[in-house]
Amino acid sequence: MLLLACSADAFGEPPTASGMRFRCESDRTEQHYCEVDTDEGITLVKQLSKTPCMQGRNWDYDRHGVWVSHRCRAEFITGKSVPVEDKVDGTLVRCESRANRVEHCLAETRNGVRLTRLLSDSDCVENLDWGYDETGIWTARGCRAEFRVGKTDATASPIETRSTKLLCESDDRQRKRCEVTVEKGVDLLRQLSRTRCVKGTNWGWDSAGIWVDKGCRAEFGVY
Repeated sequence: MLLLACSADAFGEPPTASGMRFRCESDRTEQHYCEVDTDEGITLVKQLSKTPCMQGRNWDYDRHGVWVSHRCRAEFITGKSVPVEDKVDGTLVRCESRANRVEHCLAETRNGVRLTRLLSDSDCVENLDWGYDETGIWTARGCRAEFRVGKTDATASPIETRSTKLLCESDDRQRKRCEVTVEKGVDLLRQLSRTRCVKGTNWGWDSAGIWVDKGCRAEFGVY
């Protein structure tokens, strides 16, 4: 597959071959523009920068090419579909930031993403240490975790479709109990505190509800 490195300068008539892979990089806050055929759309396939590349914020495309800004550096491919060999199928995706670098993990995210299991000692705070775009999940600052991506077909399990969201917060590092009927289990959907929420240590559940302690604040899925 052809690989092109782009900068702020145009590189002439853009190639029109579908599935062409190219690089577009912003070293500072200024916007850099890479001319390329975007008729079939553009997909981010590999992030190269420590700064997360988020479509609509520091990268996007128009009918003439791709622009990046605020130190976003990445490889893109023409066309909206992710190559079959790179696409992550299934509902669980592991994405790990090693050496505090940004990692981009390809996944089907159109129906949402939630963090289900923390693997790192580092906190994983949404939109700070992890997030997602239309092509996958990104992690940064040492966040390593397993994520559940939303299902796209009618075979979604009752656990997925009948879950209830509940916010439970330990204020002033005091233990708090949030009453709710738990039939099958509880998942941590979104950590809201800087304090890492560790199941069995500062949060847990039983059939009558969820408890949090020591500054853990999070959104839980109850099913």
